[in-house]
Amino acid sequence: MRQMHVNRKDLNVGLQGLIFKHLLKKAQKIKEDFNVFDKNLRSKIIGQRGDGVLEGEDYKWCTTEVEFSRSILVWHLATEICYLGDKDGSNVSSEFVINGRYLSEYMMYLLVIRPNMLSKGFGDEEYLETLRELRGFGNVDLILGRYNESRGYDDIAFQRRWKTEKSVLIGVEKLARQLRSLELKKRWEMINEVWVEMLAHAAAHCPWKEHTQQLRRGGELLTHVSLLMLHLGLSEQYEYKGSDDLPILTRLTGVSIPKILGVRIK
Repeated sequence: MRQMHVNRKDLNVGLQGLIFKHLLKKAQKIKEDFNVFDKNLRSKIIGQRGDGVLEGEDYKWCTTEVEFSRSILVWHLATEICYLGDKDGSNVSSEFVINGRYLSEYMMYLLVIRPNMLSKGFGDEEYLETLRELRGFGNVDLILGRYNESRGYDDIAFQRRWKTEKSVLIGVEKLARQLRSLELKKRWEMINEVWVEMLAHAAAHCPWKEHTQQLRRGGELLTHVSLLMLHLGLSEQYEYKGSDDLPILTRLTGVSIPKILGVRIK
């Protein structure tokens, strides 16, 4: 099962820019708004996994209040539902929509194929139970129909089911409705930003041992992002030394790490 339906996509310029701009913004926020020598405050920014770009309390149930792995699955399926509903006649740049889907699929790939690179907390049983429930729909039209139809909502009943059911489809239904209630452009801006923040969270917390293992197999995007974050000071192990605040790694090697992603620092 873990070897099925895996293929590679090129990291296009738009996606490179999206990742780099998001990380650069985080780095600038740490330096401008906080004391860069306060590791606790720096850790808080680095540890954001969707909550840093979402406003209000409406999305905490699927970000900070749930295991990271469960959050990935519910956001992946909600993203796919939004994509299926928006791909025809969309006024949003097709690359913008596709990049959000690419990030969603990549994080799901890590969850299923490279789980050791992610935070623990999600088992095959939850994944398989969700898969079994999805197969019960039969086709895409039935899935979209479920999330487009008007239905009553009981938050207490939702919370009870969300905390006890192994399948995440009850959460997918709520999140898909929340996202599809937004204007098209805002919806995909949010989806893109959430996935980049989840990618950064995963990169920051992946053990370097796992990065090393993947480099032997040709490397992972997650490792490139980790090196870029280190270069920008987005690491709990990062140390500021000297007035220039440049990472030790860059001063020793003379290598501009962001070039890994094809991006130049200006």
